[in-house]
Amino acid sequence: MVALAFRNSTELPHNDAERGDVAAIKSSPKANDREEIAMYLAQITGELAVLARSAQYDLLGYFLEMARIEAKSHAGTFKASN
Repeated sequence: MVALAFRNSTELPHNDAERGDVAAIKSSPKANDREEIAMYLAQITGELAVLARSAQYDLLGYFLEMARIEAKSHAGTFKASN
């Protein structure tokens, strides 16, 4: 499993040794990794869209929602091809 979720900036990896799997995925993601990345992006952009809209950043919320839909479509593409 790809560990990409970080709760706040203090939990972000600060050097290559701490990045581990994330750095490896950036260099050559496999199909399963790409599906996980797409699902993660769909999840996080959905959460960000809700946050943006709650702060009345409607246009930003709209773009984040479009990013969520795009990511979900990619996750579905990988599921259909397996």
